[in-house]
Amino acid sequence: MNNQGFLTPQEPVRVNNGWAAPDAPRSGSGCTQALVTGLTSLSGNMTGQCVDGSAGLWPGFIKLEIPAKGNRYLTVGGMGEEIFPLLNEKGVACSQGLRITKYPPLPPGKPGFVSSGEMMKTCNSANDYVKMWTENYMRHGAPWGGRSNLVVDPKEGYCLEGANFVYDDPANYAVHGPMHDQVFAAANFYISKRLKTIAEAGIGAGYNRAKRLWQLLIDRQYDATVMQPRLGGISLSYFMKCLRDHGNVKPEDGRLSSYISEERGDSALCCHGLWEYTSNAFIGVSRPDHTGLFSCEWITSSQPCISPFLPVYIGVNKIPKALSTTEAYLLFEKLRAAVEYHPEYREEITRYWSVFEIQAIEESYLVERDSAALAGKDKVTEARDLLTVFVQKKCDESMATCGKMLEVLNSLPVLGKQTKAKLE
Repeated sequence: MNNQGFLTPQEPVRVNNGWAAPDAPRSGSGCTQALVTGLTSLSGNMTGQCVDGSAGLWPGFIKLEIPAKGNRYLTVGGMGEEIFPLLNEKGVACSQGLRITKYPPLPPGKPGFVSSGEMMKTCNSANDYVKMWTENYMRHGAPWGGRSNLVVDPKEGYCLEGANFVYDDPANYAVHGPMHDQVFAAANFYISKRLKTIAEAGIGAGYNRAKRLWQLLIDRQYDATVMQPRLGGISLSYFMKCLRDHGNVKPEDGRLSSYISEERGDSALCCHGLWEYTSNAFIGVSRPDHTGLFSCEWITSSQPCISPFLPVYIGVNKIPKALSTTEAYLLFEKLRAAVEYHPEYREEITRYWSVFEIQAIEESYLVERDSAALAGKDKVTEARDLLTVFVQKKCDESMATCGKMLEVLNSLPVLGKQTKAKLE
């Protein structure tokens, strides 16, 4: 590091388990995020994203952390040992994206750095998270280099982005917000002109996808201005539909390319690349009422077009085993592979899961009503039990149905009758 605090080109970069030069190739992944706040939302403030990864490197699982002191929170795991906090009991919900930067990530174990888990355990609002995140970036940078977070709570939302190019200086990060009554979308490119000029490597990635997601969201953004807020705005099920959108690319055509997020004007949110593809998606809902019970993460176990969004309330006692391990991921990955051979079933499968989700949301209203009644009588343990049973039930139903879908697909003939007749 030079005497101005900038990282010099000669310093090494940590890549996987070895060291590489700072100009080593970086991923062009286009993980795409969005937030929905205030009157634009029918379901409470939300943030969510499509997660893209290399084949086999995102065996997603979700964990519930209940520290002896501080907030309980949910984390999502994958990419080897990477763990990222999604939601805490104060209704602080996060999504995360890469920024492709000229400056390297830090070697592991840099003194003073506060982990994102520690921030989630400590912060009681989105504003608290912003303060801790920016202090972290200013003083220490981040071991993952250029990153962004979209963060919401029941009141407001923010977009945070940073780069490891200078320390003890607020120039190292940018904050967009607070945001109210609006939608916001981003992918793997800097929004801050200052950071884009100083830190971005190349032109970033995911512009078309972010544009596509923004267009889908603003199509519903103003519904609340012509209807009562209770009836207008972006519903949770519509947000789910957005994250499994295939845009102008047929999934089977996408599989012919290594990665399709920016090629030839492609704009799919649910990508089907040969090497990198959308491995799962999630949406965090920050609830203003009974925040510590009903704030909820809806997460898919695999590719969103063949995998349902399943609810995990922050108030549960435990996570279903299939979701807290790679069990659900592995099962739905088998379904993803089977549908590649029988793409004519994809639309029908997606439709089934969309209806499954709508019914799960309808059921959740009744479960929340009963849980709130118990909490109002100081029976919080019983309220948590109801939520835990509901989450387990929806997980079990989805696993059983996925198994039945696989049975049908695996029983199909390898070749169609006409093709088989020609070969014979």
